[in-house]
Amino acid sequence: MAILIPLVFLFSYFFIRKIWFQLRKIRTVGTIERIELGYIRPNLILPEVKVHYKYYFQSGLYFGSGYLNLSDFLPTEEFHLHLGLGENPILYVGDLEIITEEHIEHYLLSKGGSVFLYLDPIEPYHSRIDTVNLNSITVSSDLL
Repeated sequence: MAILIPLVFLFSYFFIRKIWFQLRKIRTVGTIERIELGYIRPNLILPEVKVHYKYYFQSGLYFGSGYLNLSDFLPTEEFHLHLGLGENPILYVGDLEIITEEHIEHYLLSKGGSVFLYLDPIEPYHSRIDTVNLNSITVSSDLL
């Protein structure tokens, strides 16, 4: 019984701390800098891509990286990804055939160029990707 009371306090402390950290998270937008395909050699491509992004918070510029599924960039389309000759990745989306990692990265960036992030306002370099922003972001110009 003497060990049970400190354990209850310890578990309640960690539970309250976890809830507190989740409540203070801020959702913001970050721009995607680079997308890398994941490989398992000799001939397998992972369905995950590594996303490198940057975001502005308060008066600083921060960089981060995280993983998203390839299907997050192409939610309504069927696709097939495999390694072709010379270990070049080939992405088939509908009637479109995209060869090389650079072209695949450009195609995915055209589908979603930014991500929604959760970040900690006290330690803003700790961020986590939530989803891909599939809506285009435009700025209107008064030059017309």
